[in-house]
Amino acid sequence: MLPFSTISSTVIGVIGFFGLIGCVIESPPESPETVTERLIPLLTDVQPDTRRTAALSLGKIGDPQSIPALVLALSDQDDQVRQSSAWALGTMGDSLSDQSLVALVQHLTDPSDSVKQAVVLALGRTAAQEALLQVLTEAYPISTIDTQRTIIQSLAHFEFPFSYSVYLQALESPDSLTRQSAIAGLGELGDPRGLPVLRTHLLQDTSVGVRSEAAFRLGKLGTSADVLALKQAMETDPTPNVHFWASWALVQIGQDT
Repeated sequence: MLPFSTISSTVIGVIGFFGLIGCVIESPPESPETVTERLIPLLTDVQPDTRRTAALSLGKIGDPQSIPALVLALSDQDDQVRQSSAWALGTMGDSLSDQSLVALVQHLTDPSDSVKQAVVLALGRTAAQEALLQVLTEAYPISTIDTQRTIIQSLAHFEFPFSYSVYLQALESPDSLTRQSAIAGLGELGDPRGLPVLRTHLLQDTSVGVRSEAAFRLGKLGTSADVLALKQAMETDPTPNVHFWASWALVQIGQDT
């Protein structure tokens, strides 16, 4: 553990670097590389708040030399440290190696929902290759419901053709957020095979969120073949949200409501 005076000087240096204090700094500001070198050891400090602050600061600086240390911090015992480390890695998405990307993917199974969400957002900011994320097709059937939701949310950031089959599996989930994410993923994928699936869930799904998402996606991708289902939803669905999006979708397709 670093002495308190050392920690204090490092934190003050970081604050000075970002210009968050109003006083006049007589000495020249330190370079991002120097500040990064000072912050990296704090990722293993005994105090969780210090580790979390270090991870956040490293993410703001964005120096790739901190990536290996942040990858290690993904295994920190503190949820907030892991969450902050995932976020920081996402800010350097273009600089992440395959090994670092694998580490992020592995933490989609983190026991903390907040960490999993941070990993999802981080992966969405990377240039992850299809071969790397394709392993999620094998992980999905054997994962918990929470992890399955996270997997679908991650895949929805990309447009990999293999995702289509995983989305179909996800639409059988008892979890409405998983189904809604799968509908959104189908919409982003733009595969015409998904249009009948969207119509089915627009009219039959028990979740308002799923039905609304399906209506919205049909407005983006639908054709005249989808008009009947949209009109039926607009006329019979008991919720204003679905009614609104079905009406909007009809206008997008070019049909008067």
